[in-house]
Amino acid sequence: MIDLDDYADAIALDERPVIEADPDWRESLRQLLDEIAPGAISTSAPPEQLWRATCGMLAPVEPNALPDSIVDRLEGIARAITLERGVLDIGDLPTIDVVFGTDMAHGDRIVLDIGDITRRRVDAIVNAANRQMLGCRQPNHPCIDNAIHSAAGPRLRSDCEIVMRLQGEPEAVGSAKLTRGHALVAPYVIHTVGPQLEPGADPTPDDIGGLADCYRSILDLAAARDDIRSVAICAISTGVFAFPRPVAAGIAVAEIQAGLERHPDTIDRVVINCFTNDDADPYLAIFHDASPEGAS
Repeated sequence: MIDLDDYADAIALDERPVIEADPDWRESLRQLLDEIAPGAISTSAPPEQLWRATCGMLAPVEPNALPDSIVDRLEGIARAITLERGVLDIGDLPTIDVVFGTDMAHGDRIVLDIGDITRRRVDAIVNAANRQMLGCRQPNHPCIDNAIHSAAGPRLRSDCEIVMRLQGEPEAVGSAKLTRGHALVAPYVIHTVGPQLEPGADPTPDDIGGLADCYRSILDLAAARDDIRSVAICAISTGVFAFPRPVAAGIAVAEIQAGLERHPDTIDRVVINCFTNDDADPYLAIFHDASPEGAS
């Protein structure tokens, strides 16, 4: 396993790419599809359908396979779509001590959020990756890895490929790597690999330890950067990796509290991001139980 210092320069981590949203992204997307995949899909289809088709075609594409001119256009389109769908600044969200009236440790630095993590304005978002760390290669697969790579654009995969080539082996469960966010509104992505269970299986002690390690690695990595003060963390391993949500939520809350204790001056806010209400239910139960109403 390699550390941040071993790959930061190789992926130009400190360079901030300037990506302008394409104001004519619908027409630009149609023109782009005519160039790179003529006839693959009717360009008279609705723009959102065209974008979904484009992301599906890009999922299996190898890193660095597309010319910069194409990637630049894709990034402008992706940024425009994200902004049009609506971006939420996590600084506008109340912390759990306000919402639930809880006196949980560091409740004034923890936020519970439901929605699309790719549209969150925050210093870093977390991607639940696989051990190859090159993004999901299944077209339009409904996983967060696919969603983040689609919204970020092809250069995110290129960054990940450099990191993995330098490392020379698959990413270990519980570790984390940092890349730029490219077309995302978040400037950074922290990639972590959670434990994978069989559907319906109970987590083993190794699974529980591996998931706890993910949260420790994420927060320690964020704290190593002066320009990462806020992190939005997805519900790691609880989707296609089948980790039971209630157990995962308990681990997440405990490790976030411990991480904020370790880093009192470097991390201002941790956002627990849930894609659906079902994802959020276990966290709501924890925070309700910790509130005066729940404790009574």
